[in-house]
Amino acid sequence: MVHNGATRIRLLGVGGSTRAGAASFVLVRAALAMAAELGTETREADVGVLDLPLLREGMPLASYPSALPWLLAEARAADAFLFCSPTYLGTVSGAIKNLLDLLSFLGSDDPPYLAGKPVALLAVGGANAAHTITALWHAAHALDGVVTQTSAAVPAAAVDRANGVIVDPKIESRLRRLVGEVVDLAGRTRTGFGESAE
Repeated sequence: MVHNGATRIRLLGVGGSTRAGAASFVLVRAALAMAAELGTETREADVGVLDLPLLREGMPLASYPSALPWLLAEARAADAFLFCSPTYLGTVSGAIKNLLDLLSFLGSDDPPYLAGKPVALLAVGGANAAHTITALWHAAHALDGVVTQTSAAVPAAAVDRANGVIVDPKIESRLRRLVGEVVDLAGRTRTGFGESAE
């Protein structure tokens, strides 16, 4: 999918946990695979792999490990984002919140932070996953992202961690809707909200 004669839409998926094979990152990878089917270029940021330290106010970027400059470069290059978190104690996990906090280094960019790019929100957990979506919404809004209409609060039973797949057809359908929405909005943003580019 080429937009406005330029490169393909680039989607950055952020998720995972400190546990290998986390359900939240299975969800991110499933969504990115769906986006790739639409011709989207995808990147993934797994908090467990990045292993970023806590944000320390006043600490210069050069003092952080190389994973942070990589993340910031990917965020700048992205046209859209997926934010996904497991639900811990009824809200977003500390690891995901810290990663989003570290995006504050984008605040000196012009335009700053996420620069009005679309963000789709996902969470894994039980009934409290809706609260995680709300926490992610506030973070995305504070980072100047535009949150898409469709989000997905996914029960853990819908994710087969061992095989890395979504096993609930309704969840898969909602995920496809969410992915289509964020990719379409990214294309419209790049073309000034005119006709969808082909």
